[in-house]
Amino acid sequence: MNTQIGIQLRPKISLYLLLVLIVTWLGWLFDGMDAMLYNVVMVPAVSELLGKGVDASKIGYYGGIIMSIYLIGAAFGGIFFGIVSDYIGRVKTLLITILVYSLMTGLSGFAHNWHQLAFFRFLTGLGVGGEWAAGAALLAETWPDELRPFAGSFMQMAWPVGFFLAALINYLVGPMGWRVVFWVGALPALITFFIRISVKEPEKWLAVRQKRLEAKQKMFAIEQEEKEYTTFTFFQLFSKKYIKSTIIGFLIAFVALFGLYGSTNWIPSTINMLAKEAGLAEAAIKARVLYATMLQNVGAIIGALIFGPIAYKWGRRTAFFVFFLGNLLIAPPIYYLAKNYVLFLILVPLIGFFANGVFSGLPIYLPELFPTSIRSTGQGTCYNGARIISAISPFLTGILISWFHGNFAYASATVCSIYLVGIITLFFARETKNQPLPD
Repeated sequence: MNTQIGIQLRPKISLYLLLVLIVTWLGWLFDGMDAMLYNVVMVPAVSELLGKGVDASKIGYYGGIIMSIYLIGAAFGGIFFGIVSDYIGRVKTLLITILVYSLMTGLSGFAHNWHQLAFFRFLTGLGVGGEWAAGAALLAETWPDELRPFAGSFMQMAWPVGFFLAALINYLVGPMGWRVVFWVGALPALITFFIRISVKEPEKWLAVRQKRLEAKQKMFAIEQEEKEYTTFTFFQLFSKKYIKSTIIGFLIAFVALFGLYGSTNWIPSTINMLAKEAGLAEAAIKARVLYATMLQNVGAIIGALIFGPIAYKWGRRTAFFVFFLGNLLIAPPIYYLAKNYVLFLILVPLIGFFANGVFSGLPIYLPELFPTSIRSTGQGTCYNGARIISAISPFLTGILISWFHGNFAYASATVCSIYLVGIITLFFARETKNQPLPD
């Protein structure tokens, strides 16, 4: 950012804007942490729950099923709580979802078979999906238009930081068992007390709530423009007015999620299985997983922070194009070189940069596609509806792992072709650069 831009932006950032940014950042940080905790303990957890003597193909198969079930929970949670957020408020929904994903992560540590773990992960997903819908809407409706790309990028940067935190937790308490890792994941519930006393509902949402109440009171004489305040928000997404925005938002989110869950989230398992094949001790394996995850998330943090300035300078579509194309070209050869651990460590930040960094575009772009009255429903449905379809990604990867005789790397690399769909979608997407947030 040049000096002139910095001088223009700083006076407009109040302490309350920073407070909202911190709150949404923390919510998304712990969201990412809870999502990643399963990935870093999947091999030992699924191995124990399936019993002795299981091979890599079965671990990959059942591990993929559990991951897919979690994604289904996140999808339904995002849609449901997105709708709830439009009716009861962003802050209240944020509180509920953080409590849900924190407590259910803790309960995951009490699972006695893979079915129970899948059930708790489904419930965790409900909260994880819902938190993003409420948090992204709260941030978008609080921060001024010209600052949204920077605030959205910073908020999304919390997700890879959460991955890093999950890897660190696994490194510190993992030796005590995978159950302890999940129990530590319940601690984010404590931040809900801070949110409850410090954050208020955005003025944009309060104005819409008032209009919705007034429209209901005079439904017998309702005018055409007021129908948006009485029609169920979810149905509005598929009206002639918003259907294109809904489809475009869904496809962009789908490509990002499919690529992430089918490819990059298998990095810990890839390292784990290759290290086991090399005959390394358990402590050495955990260290390798930590280093790889740390470097992936260093790249992810940088990518998340860079997406915003690109979107601000050259537009949202250009930023998405750069990140989709980057991972399409870079991820497959990196995974095929995974057996060279040192080279893999050098290159893995690039996967984090493109595959994780692209998610910064979602809290920037999706809120700009919908008005305040259906914003949380719209972005929640696009993002988490995409999870419903992308939930097949880890399951498909699990099948490919079995097909490739337990090779996580080859299976993950195959899935990366999904980014071609994202590039094609961008040709039909609406550019929202320099446009005010729709009221």
